[in-house]
Order: sequence, then C-alpha cells, then structure tokens
Amino acid sequence: MAGFTPFTSNYQDLSDSNGYQFEFRCDVCGSGYRSEFIRSNLRTAGTILSGASGLFGSLWGASRVADTARDVADRGARDEALKTASNEIMQLFQRCPRCNRWVDETCWNDQRNLCVGCAPKLAAEMEAERQSVELDQMREAMRTRTVFSGDTSARQTVCPSCGRPVGSEKFCANCGTALGTSHCTQCGGELATGARFCGNCGAKVG
Repeated sequence: MAGFTPFTSNYQDLSDSNGYQFEFRCDVCGSGYRSEFIRSNLRTAGTILSGASGLFGSLWGASRVADTARDVADRGARDEALKTASNEIMQLFQRCPRCNRWVDETCWNDQRNLCVGCAPKLAAEMEAERQSVELDQMREAMRTRTVFSGDTSARQTVCPSCGRPVGSEKFCANCGTALGTSHCTQCGGELATGARFCGNCGAKVG
C-alpha cells in the first residue's frame, strides 16, 4: 500500500551509517535470514547538503539544517529498505493464526496450518517420546542389575601364589592354592594372606 511500510515483530535492524540491513528470525527456534546490505547514498547527499546549508544559515545554522535534511532523507531510505527486505524475506515465514508468532518452514506444521508450538509434529514427538522411554528403561535396568551377588570381601580376584585370575573357585585351578579369605579363630577378624598372627587380637594363626 502506497505511503505505508510493512513491518513485523520478528526482525532486528542492523542498519548503520553506511547502509541498511535487517535480520528476520523465527519466533520459535530463532533461526532466520539476513537481508542483503543496501549501501546508503547519504554520504554523497550529506556533502551536497553541507554545501547548500549556508543558504539557510541565518535561520537554523548550517549544521542543524544539514543534519535535519539528512535525517529526513535517512528515514525515507530506511523505510524503503525495510519494505524491500520484508517483501522478499517474509515470504519464507508463516504467521500462526493461534499465537500470532512468525515461524520459518522448519517450525511450521503444514498438516495443521499452525506453528509447532501450537500443533507439534506428531512423528517427531512420537520419536522423541520413544527415545525417552527407552532411556528410562535402560536406566532402570542398570539400577536393578546385580553385577556380583557374592561376598566380595571373602573372595580374591587373583591367586596370591601364582597371580592367575580366579573366579568363584575355592581353590586356584592353576596351582591349587586356597582362595577363601581366612578368619581368626579367636576374634573372627579377617586375616591377611600369609599372616602368622592375627592383626586384630594378636592370636597365633594355625
């Protein structure tokens, strides 16, 4: 519509003194597009205005006249640049009729004509829920799994005589050494391998 500049809520003005540029982002995921940089012609215009401002110096002062004229020109150029960028980039976005957010094609549910925030894509949600359930099941299985049910304090993992790995045997299959941890007959304390006296009560072993 002539005389009006279209705009949306999902853009950021990146314009500076050298030109105009705008960034449009999806209100759901934050991804988006950046418009092409449009170089400003105000530098050339500013030089002309500065030279011509002497004609109005008696009224406002040369610098104020030039600044005011430049601001008016910049406002029009910026509005035109925003209109161009909006017409080009906003075709890549959809406006959700339920929440009024602007979203890109990734966050738009074509089957429901709503954004994924209002109408999640069922296939993606089902897969995410399946992964969550499988993860919970794995954690529960790890919590209930019994790694070793025996009394680990009364077992040795290697034979004290030959150093070979041992399992649940009472004697080493390689050299025949007894593998069960001995206890003191006086106090019941655990005896170190090869000990001649109990380290807890001092009683003689054997």
